[in-house]
Amino acid sequence: MSEPRPQAPLAGWARAVAIAGWAPQYTRGQFRGDLVAGLTVWALVVPEAMAYASLAGMPPETGLYTALLAPLLYAVFGSSRQLNVGPSSTVAVMSAAVVVPLAGDDPDRFVALSVALALMVGVLFVAAGVLKLGFLADFMSKPVLDGFIVGLAMTIAAGQAHKLFGIEATGDNFFSDLIVLVQNVDQTVPATLAIGAVSLAFLFGLEAWAPRIPAALVVTLLSIITVTVLDLETRGVRIVGEIPAGLPTPTLPTDLAWGDVGALLPGALGIVIVGFAESIAAARSYATKRGYRVDADQELVALGASNAGAGLFGGFVVDGSLSKSAAADQAGQKTQMASVVLSGAVFITVLFLTGLFENLAEATLGAVVIHAVWRLIRFGKVGRYRSVRRGDFAAGIAALVGVLAFDILTGLAVAVLLSMLVLLARASRPRWALLGRVRTSKPDDADDVTFRDVATHPEAQPTPGLLILRFDAQLFFANANVFRQAVLDSLDEASTPVRVVLIDAEGVTDIDTTALAMLGDLIDELSERNVELWVARMSGPVAAVADRYGVIADVAPDRWFDTIRMAVEAFSTRPSGGEDSRA
Repeated sequence: MSEPRPQAPLAGWARAVAIAGWAPQYTRGQFRGDLVAGLTVWALVVPEAMAYASLAGMPPETGLYTALLAPLLYAVFGSSRQLNVGPSSTVAVMSAAVVVPLAGDDPDRFVALSVALALMVGVLFVAAGVLKLGFLADFMSKPVLDGFIVGLAMTIAAGQAHKLFGIEATGDNFFSDLIVLVQNVDQTVPATLAIGAVSLAFLFGLEAWAPRIPAALVVTLLSIITVTVLDLETRGVRIVGEIPAGLPTPTLPTDLAWGDVGALLPGALGIVIVGFAESIAAARSYATKRGYRVDADQELVALGASNAGAGLFGGFVVDGSLSKSAAADQAGQKTQMASVVLSGAVFITVLFLTGLFENLAEATLGAVVIHAVWRLIRFGKVGRYRSVRRGDFAAGIAALVGVLAFDILTGLAVAVLLSMLVLLARASRPRWALLGRVRTSKPDDADDVTFRDVATHPEAQPTPGLLILRFDAQLFFANANVFRQAVLDSLDEASTPVRVVLIDAEGVTDIDTTALAMLGDLIDELSERNVELWVARMSGPVAAVADRYGVIADVAPDRWFDTIRMAVEAFSTRPSGGEDSRA
């Protein structure tokens, strides 16, 4: 199969409309792979979309509405050639968590709020893309995100377990779901448990022994046939029931108040953070695999359009799916034409095939959800951080437990807060080092000298009377005092009296006013000890900020150096420098 030709640079509006880049260069040879990939994903999407609709608390047909326009709009705006965008377990359950407290027992209000949430998420995504906030992709640390996803997957699976038993009662979180299930196990409907257990067995069995077969679609069809032939509805098996055929009418939820919009906003922001983190991670992984780049800001716009389209047609929030993207890639997807094919197949399903799914057992839908999220429950993803950085491991575990013990939005807040705390903790405790002189490959050459950390290079020799200190981080309010204390402690621990402290500022990429004030105070403190402060390798932008603040004037003009070697040579030749340094 032929690979996509390189895309020419786009200008103006065409940059925001990614299809303008790949469609004119599309070849007939690429279509076969995209056609197979689109139909492969359709076989996964149809049963999963209805299952995820139940996760979102929405009628089953809204899952199909959600899968109708979202992939098409992503194909128009998205920069990834392989990412599949549509209903997902993660954002569906988050949608329900946002809407349930606001909707009460009114099903119409629940649908209206879910639609409004999708539209709001779409607007926030587009706004973030226009404002070029693609850096939000790295806002939540990977260990925390991994812990959050594992906890969320466990919560979803526990929340679907009651469907396998035919029990209606549920809890508010992972632990309460399990407790309620055990307390009401005597209400189990045998026929429901049988069809749920068999559905799970088939899903995992087909995945293990026949992975190319669309297991979810096969199990869905078998469930429908079994319920119909054995008339299991009369034995207490709950079914999906009537699914309206035909296209939904594009509408806006006009009967909501501004107060509802404000109440939805925190949850919408949470969905944007998690949805974008999941989507961009999948998009980047396939871009790396296939040798191209994705634009994070463009992905924000594409996800915004997809969510807005889903909401406009009566659906719920969407994001990128790693599992369906993997299936499409394995099936031969070359471009986003596969998503166009998928939308076309869903269009036909909505028009003509919804009646086929009316006898689908809800236990099978529960099994489909549990099977879909099971692959996300990977404790090893969090456990591997233990041997690398215990702080990352602890943050991932805390995020996991936060989701299990509280509701999902609280767990998300815990995860985001942990990411911020981890960031601040690392920034406030940056690496710094004392440097010493090291001869390299030519011992007889006086110029063949470099400077290394004395802690990791025992051969590094300090220059008596000169303290060379390297700080490998930006200087700002959270670590300014750490820098000051590092200098003073090094002075106190020096084996010989120190006359000059030389700061290697190459690693100081930025500085704020708190750190500048600290430097002014430090210069005064050193002066009281008869110690001078010299600076080497400070970047132009950092020096310009320091000059505007007035710190430059506190250091003699001849005490700023382009290299450490120049500073050391100046110290060695200064009047009485060597004699004082050894006093």
